[in-house]
Amino acid sequence: MIQRKKKIVLFLPHRADPTRGERFSADLLPLELLQIATGPVAEGYEVVLIDAMIEPKYVEKCIEACEGALLFASSCILGYQVYDGYTTAKAVRERYPKLPIIWGGWFPSVTPEMWLGAGVADAVGIGQGEITFLEVCEALANGVDLATVPGLAVMRDGKVVYTAHREVVGFDKIKPVPWHLLEYERYAKLQTEPTHDKVRHRFPLPGKWTPDNPPRGFSHFSSFGCPEPCTFCCSPALTGRRWKAIPGKQLAEEIAELQQRFKFDVLRFQDANFGVAEKRTKEFCEELVKLKVPIHWNGTIEIETIMRYKEETLDLLEESKCHLLWLGAETGTKEMQERIKKFISIDNIPTAIGKLADRGIVPGTFWIIGYPGETRESMIATLKQAAAVKHRYPIAGSEVYPFRPIPGTEDFQTAVKLGYVPPKDFHEWGKCFEYKYNAHNTPLPEDVRFTWTRYNNTAAIYDKHVQEGPQWMRDLLSKAAGWRLKRGAYKFPIEQKLFDMYVRATGQTQAGAKDYAAATDA
Repeated sequence: MIQRKKKIVLFLPHRADPTRGERFSADLLPLELLQIATGPVAEGYEVVLIDAMIEPKYVEKCIEACEGALLFASSCILGYQVYDGYTTAKAVRERYPKLPIIWGGWFPSVTPEMWLGAGVADAVGIGQGEITFLEVCEALANGVDLATVPGLAVMRDGKVVYTAHREVVGFDKIKPVPWHLLEYERYAKLQTEPTHDKVRHRFPLPGKWTPDNPPRGFSHFSSFGCPEPCTFCCSPALTGRRWKAIPGKQLAEEIAELQQRFKFDVLRFQDANFGVAEKRTKEFCEELVKLKVPIHWNGTIEIETIMRYKEETLDLLEESKCHLLWLGAETGTKEMQERIKKFISIDNIPTAIGKLADRGIVPGTFWIIGYPGETRESMIATLKQAAAVKHRYPIAGSEVYPFRPIPGTEDFQTAVKLGYVPPKDFHEWGKCFEYKYNAHNTPLPEDVRFTWTRYNNTAAIYDKHVQEGPQWMRDLLSKAAGWRLKRGAYKFPIEQKLFDMYVRATGQTQAGAKDYAAATDA
């Protein structure tokens, strides 16, 4: 029997600002914390997991849990988590000045000097964290200097010092995920109860599920890293373009067991790039079908990967009830594809999307405009490509976002050289990923900004993403929006005005909401 060791407190900050009436979809489980808990749980440490999503008084709970703890640890990505995590860690530091605080996650990994310099971290994990975190726990428990643990950044004599490099390892080197720490029913309740909050990063509902009859969602990490060299992503610098994954058959068997345990209906893979290896994908789908696992599932994949897959593998995606795959088209010109090192053939974009759409699999396609140095003509070409895809395949998501410079990427350095001034503190970093049409830090020409905002609204109405109103009205507005997408004529958006008038007349507006057309002019 393993002797229980000291207590470890793990905290996941809010992904969205709750004071704005926002929250992220509650199928996004605290996988980051569960992953780094693998080693400590196996070695007998007591682990307390606190997720701000389900804990209304999470700061107080963190402070209470840290009494007598070995350490306090947290993780975040760029966005509101940065600010929320900082304020919570600061509160813990003020209450327990000598308690070691450890940070990990994509953003701290590329900006460790922020966390160490602000006094809210004694060490920051760089990249993959499971083995590193266990060694941190053992070092602290035995009084060993953290500077001896590979894979960290620490502060010594007022300077940030990086310890020995930590190699990326496969899942066979990582202990099983301690799912018993997950209070899943609390997440399921958030998913299925009515809410007036804006729920962000919610996936399209598959099968019989509707907003009035939502499914129980679950999420999972089945791979780490990504082999792509994209200049706008920090993964190449942190993972060395390494990709490690759970084998397909083993993954399906694990999902089957988890489904029996938690009774979820829809599974979301939170991998950076789920579909890298066709053999693994095929084995996973075959085993899901064989085991008759009663779920729909979704994940991420590359457009060129779809083009490489055999038709029989794509058929297996459909047979295994894959209902959605997220794709990064990124840009609509050959020149920009080469510039961002994505190298997607422009002709392959609609072809790959069609291969999924024809099988009833939603292609959740993303595009970016406003890369450092990108021309107006290139941005307009991307908007035209996005509109063409949307018009041809109404089932497809074809969403366009403005470029945001992410530290640790090639494009961040380029943006700074071209005059971009990065946020200066945790609060500014916490809000820098808000995609507002009138944001001053979005370097878009005014005519491009106008087309972009009108396109997004038109695309939403075209695929009947808007559910309000009778069917005949949605059909009529969708037809008008389709005409607009096909011709790229975004002035005088009559269908958007009519829809707004209907919503207001029927009392469906929310406090602070703006109408479709007016929002585009903000």
